[in-house]
Amino acid sequence: MRTLVFLSLVVCALIIGSVSWTTTAAMRGQKQRAVVKFDSPVTLQGAVLKGTYLFVHDDAAMKRGEACTRVYKGESEAKDKLVASFHCIPVPRATAKYFKVRTLETSSGTVELREFQFGGESEGHAVPMPANTAVVMVAN
Repeated sequence: MRTLVFLSLVVCALIIGSVSWTTTAAMRGQKQRAVVKFDSPVTLQGAVLKGTYLFVHDDAAMKRGEACTRVYKGESEAKDKLVASFHCIPVPRATAKYFKVRTLETSSGTVELREFQFGGESEGHAVPMPANTAVVMVAN
């Protein structure tokens, strides 16, 4: 009788463990979303963002090599509100506590969005630079 109870507990533990693993794996393939408000103008791939925007990242699209990031004006994924769409560049980062954007002020005074990161994640998403953009490094 003890053996039967012990085996039943082991089987239940294995089933629960496999369900948890499957759920976690499925969650990794889902879309991540965050709403951010820009009080000052920020440029993203030629578009000037000011106000509220929805950032959506789709891991499945990224794995297929498609545009995995979409940015919408407002808080919904309405096709007519799409501002930018691109294939991001993964960047290892420390785990963020909240949604972050990383910007760069250019020599012309424009603030460009260069990367974003979702809260709870240890990976940032860099914005690809256009082919005709040069980065100048200055040594101190």
